[in-house]
Amino acid sequence: MKTFFFESIYNTQEFALSELSSEPILVISYSQEKGKGTSNRTWLNADQALACSLAVKQEDIKLKHTLIPLLSGYLFTEILKDTKLSLKWPNDIVLNNLKVGGVLVEKSKNSICIGMGINYFWEKPEIPGAGSIFAKKQEDALINSHAEKWASDVLSSLANKNFNLGGYKKKLQTLGKIVEYPEGRGWAEDINEDGSLKVKSTNGEYINLTSPLISEVN
Repeated sequence: MKTFFFESIYNTQEFALSELSSEPILVISYSQEKGKGTSNRTWLNADQALACSLAVKQEDIKLKHTLIPLLSGYLFTEILKDTKLSLKWPNDIVLNNLKVGGVLVEKSKNSICIGMGINYFWEKPEIPGAGSIFAKKQEDALINSHAEKWASDVLSSLANKNFNLGGYKKKLQTLGKIVEYPEGRGWAEDINEDGSLKVKSTNGEYINLTSPLISEVN
């Protein structure tokens, strides 16, 4: 794995994909000029944040691609176990019911790029429902070590088809809640082996959601 470090960059995803050749590329930055959030949302930089992207050739991935967003968020929470981070299906990282991070997975030809943004410190978040992990700024070296450990763990899991779905479910706050999706609403009951969300709709039918466009009701 080849790693690039930046104080600021236009977009970590684009740079990682542009540099990808024979070995995976990890890009670590503390801010982005034109970062991308999920569902094409505008990226806002926290007071101190990690913006990183891991680009990999599809041929090196043995795990189901639909599991990559779940795996990537889960492995970051495992690095910061003492902070009691939780997850919201499929790609949000949560602390005290506030979103502190998220994962964005993009395909480009024969490559996959996994982007992750984490708010380490944000005194006054500009987005409703957003927060940060820490109450003060952290050392850059610590943030870098978290990113490199995360990338190493992700690569190992992708290559060895290793994903602890049971561990993921234990950290998932979505299960048991009512969720809304474009076609209606229902109760989130389980996560399937392919990473889709099993929902019992209000009319009693079971559906499997693959879209991240849901919102928790309670």
